[in-house]
Amino acid sequence: MNLLGEAWLWAFGGLFLLGLFFKDGTLLALSGLIFLSGGVARLWSRWSLLGVQCQRLFSQQRAFVGEAVEVTLRVSNYKILPLPWLEVEDQWPEAMAPIGGKLTPSSVQRFGCLTNLASLAGHERLSWRYRVMCRGRGYYPFGPFRLRSADIFGLFPREERREEVDYLLVYPRVVPLPDVVLPSHRPFGEVKAQERLFEDPIRTMGLREYQSGDPLKRIHWRASARHRELLVKVYEPTITLHVIILLNAATMGEYTPSYDPVLLERAITVAASVAKHAFDHRCAVGLYSSGSLPHSDEPIHLTPSRHPTQLTRIFETLAMLMPITLSTLEGVVRSHRLPWGATIVLVTAVMSDALLATLLRLKGTGHPVVVLWVADEAPPREMGGVPVQNLAAYLRVWERENP
Repeated sequence: MNLLGEAWLWAFGGLFLLGLFFKDGTLLALSGLIFLSGGVARLWSRWSLLGVQCQRLFSQQRAFVGEAVEVTLRVSNYKILPLPWLEVEDQWPEAMAPIGGKLTPSSVQRFGCLTNLASLAGHERLSWRYRVMCRGRGYYPFGPFRLRSADIFGLFPREERREEVDYLLVYPRVVPLPDVVLPSHRPFGEVKAQERLFEDPIRTMGLREYQSGDPLKRIHWRASARHRELLVKVYEPTITLHVIILLNAATMGEYTPSYDPVLLERAITVAASVAKHAFDHRCAVGLYSSGSLPHSDEPIHLTPSRHPTQLTRIFETLAMLMPITLSTLEGVVRSHRLPWGATIVLVTAVMSDALLATLLRLKGTGHPVVVLWVADEAPPREMGGVPVQNLAAYLRVWERENP
């Protein structure tokens, strides 16, 4: 409430009463006119933001690093009463400042304000278009709105906060990984085996003549009747790749609240790249991490799946992953039952004794294990026979070439 405007209004109301008391026509007319105008202005201000709607429209709400997204701010006045002026203040992440634009400081850390000023007639709509560059993966909130307006005289300003919040999800980078090998011990699946050790009974590749000792269930009875000789099915040799990515969100040791943002982004990039590589090779892919999601109190765990939406779920999870560790990675692994023979791919920048013991236990129970190392420091020499691929040098070169 504007105290000055209220005092001014009641002052002229008092003059109107004096005019009535002294029967002064001039004072009565002048003060009455001004008092009436002030009352109309006050009602105008009270109704000014009624029927005003604000929207954010994104050309796409999911993008990859390096893509540009168009954001349209639309303001509509769904009433007859015009707005002499309207200030629209929208809270944006500083990392998503509009191209060629500027954000003013905000009271919220790492956020700024995008301000637009306009006047709207009754039932009029205005739009402002901006482009933002997605420079880093993340889950970026836009909003809330803050609207300011007033009456035609500017005596009674009015302000409202609109809690509409929209999100832009930026997927992590995907890089071509050099010579990443994903071994498997499972005998059946969708990837052709190089050696004919196992045959998948649901993948028939042809027929051959019956030989002594062939089981009867392999006989193709229709083909045998057609060719008037016993023929048996020949199955395609395959192996199954169930790939579980273990992403260690701890980059500076266990139980350390701080983290290294460069190493964390490296680890997330490698995890996303492994997931894409495995999914393209028709593997069932899962993701477990000691990190967490916004507004969640549980570590991340996505069970292996070959569902068409699985890769999108993994990318979305990695985009939103926060460095807050709610548990150790070995604790996450212990709390979930892993598929038999699933390939374990650990992406990490640190190696604790407990984490190494967990890898050795998994290896001892039949899980192929490989470690993808992302830290600049060399990995431990003694890993109990667990293969380690040091990607640090490759990632440093890639980061220089793709800033």
